[in-house]
Amino acid sequence: MKATCQVCCRHRTVMASKRICLACSLGVTHPCPLCGGVVSGSGQAPCQPCSHRRRAKRQIAAEAATIPHPWLAELFTGFCTSGRIPLEAGIATDRIARAAAACRCIAITVTNPTDLTTEALHAALGAEALRRVAPLIAYMAAVGPLEWDRARLQTLIERDRVAAILHAHRDSRHAPLLHRYRDHLAIRDRKPITQRTALTAAVALLAALGEAPIAELSQRHLTSTLRKRPGHRASLHGFLSFLASQGGPSLTIAKLRQDPVAQEKRLRADIRRWRKRLENPRTATEARALLAVLIARIYGLPLQRVLALRCDEVEATHRCITLWPDDDALVLGQPLARAFLRWIAWSSTWRASEGPWVFPGRHRHQPLSETAIAYHLSEKGKDPLRER
Repeated sequence: MKATCQVCCRHRTVMASKRICLACSLGVTHPCPLCGGVVSGSGQAPCQPCSHRRRAKRQIAAEAATIPHPWLAELFTGFCTSGRIPLEAGIATDRIARAAAACRCIAITVTNPTDLTTEALHAALGAEALRRVAPLIAYMAAVGPLEWDRARLQTLIERDRVAAILHAHRDSRHAPLLHRYRDHLAIRDRKPITQRTALTAAVALLAALGEAPIAELSQRHLTSTLRKRPGHRASLHGFLSFLASQGGPSLTIAKLRQDPVAQEKRLRADIRRWRKRLENPRTATEARALLAVLIARIYGLPLQRVLALRCDEVEATHRCITLWPDDDALVLGQPLARAFLRWIAWSSTWRASEGPWVFPGRHRHQPLSETAIAYHLSEKGKDPLRER
């Protein structure tokens, strides 16, 4: 019978018991005509990596021909052949097709290289498609005309999320109230991420009220909402003030009683646990997450500032680590400095030139996010980055 041989991966007559062709069963080999490597079976076919690479190059040429602008097709070809896609692997086919599809979408609205901006890419692809072609965007920013602004992209994404919240509740009885609240936040120059979190909290409270008039909103609805979603406490303060200013019910949120001693004990316990995990991390990404959160918690720094640390903002010697030496210099103490030096010794971040970040994300063109940090440090569903 004929089937795919398990050794040479060719469709031939095989032995029914082992699914191996006659040539492979006899140990016959031949040299790869492209790389000279040893290939199982007879004939003159290339080895599997060379075969994949040859197929990928044909696909790159075919996809480039479908991109209408020569400068964009050249960027696409340069990206695919720059080593960012492993052409010898089977996954290259999907990644090449994905990058080509993104370039065709970009070509619809961007006709000149000078028009290639963060706003234009977001309008052409959207947040999710940009995430899926992050290596292509990083290449464009590194060698092409694109001046990538990560902060600007985040602002555009948050604006889209605000619009999505309002659109999702457009038929609600409280839709006009939500629009007025959004306008109130915009007039007060609140950032889009603040607007989004505030609207999300407001929607949660209004969901407890249902379709009843806003005048019927009571302390009972507020208590129920906070019990289900305590993280909305801070955002609901602003919404309740807005309701009161609009003639709505005047509700209050009881102030949480915080025990500084208990908070300090929890922080010290978390630091001890993270230090122990850092001695034997499961992955390189987990080690990055542990180092970042330890620096932030021990020295009382915003985690976002630590994650935005660049390689040129670190001075490393054989016994000392200094962060931000040209600004507010911070010298890491032991044993954290020793752990940082040990991580540098085997981390590819310091040997690669693909990105400037000390704590890079998946595709190196942007740093790790706080969400990624929480994911890598969570234990049994518990988030160690909870608000303190």
